[in-house]
Amino acid sequence: MQVSRMMDVLLVSGFLGAGKTTLIRHLLSSETETLGKVAIIVNEVGKMGIDGTLLEGQDVDLIEITSGCICCTIKTDFSKAVQEIYDRVSPDFLVVEATGVAQPGEILDILLEPPLCEFSRLKNLVTVVDAEFFKAREFLGPFYDNQIRLADILILNKVDLVGEGGLREIRALVKGMNPGGVILPTQYCEVDPSLLLKPSETGEGARISGSAHQDHDHLSGFQTFSYENAHPMDRGKLTEFLDSLPPSLFRLKGWVRLTDNSAHLDFAAGRYRLEPLDTPRPTALSFVGRKCNETEILSGLNDCLIKGPTDM
Repeated sequence: MQVSRMMDVLLVSGFLGAGKTTLIRHLLSSETETLGKVAIIVNEVGKMGIDGTLLEGQDVDLIEITSGCICCTIKTDFSKAVQEIYDRVSPDFLVVEATGVAQPGEILDILLEPPLCEFSRLKNLVTVVDAEFFKAREFLGPFYDNQIRLADILILNKVDLVGEGGLREIRALVKGMNPGGVILPTQYCEVDPSLLLKPSETGEGARISGSAHQDHDHLSGFQTFSYENAHPMDRGKLTEFLDSLPPSLFRLKGWVRLTDNSAHLDFAAGRYRLEPLDTPRPTALSFVGRKCNETEILSGLNDCLIKGPTDM
């Protein structure tokens, strides 16, 4: 393969619900002439792709990889997707959104080794950290810490939820985990895009040595499941359902059909938002948790449905 020019890569990491897709949408909606032609690869650990749909319509080429993690179980799919993007689109900039339970070091190794390193170069590894959820990290295992320790830039998101004292404490802890990382406190990931596009000061040797000996079994214990239904839901019952979800359900996202409209549902760490959609959609939801009662959760959703007389 004869390489005419290199493709810059921005790798976006961060735990489930931290704000990775929000960051990418903000980046794409900003007036950033230096980006040039942009392409995106989105990785979802579950079978149902949601984030790719949210990023559609941004005048970018997009490939979505589902049902696994690009850092371990589907490395080959990821490598092929990067190659396809380069051959078919030849973008100036590739944004990779890793799944929330990804090992960023493993992804770095793929990007920094042949054949990908022959036509792509990593600009920065950006990790989005949910400030409110940060103190719950201890029961998640080493992959969460690795997302922080290997980052060039750490976006400390949702700082409005922790207060000034909490922010100072969390910032100090993050700095202790990654002394060389640039920390950017934000709400809704509203950060100056130019800060993300500066060349990384981390050498490749440091990246490779920093990514070694990680836990390849980081997906064990996590569960993914989904829910789809064409019937509308009662808004009040849905709100009660969302308020009753256990702490072990880390992420719930997708679309819900209500009686008056359809809405995008974003649930993370016990908080949720329902944002009206312009286009009607049937309910389609993706879940990620640990040791959740899947049957009970899905039954609770069914209890929110509004069915006609023939459906009883």
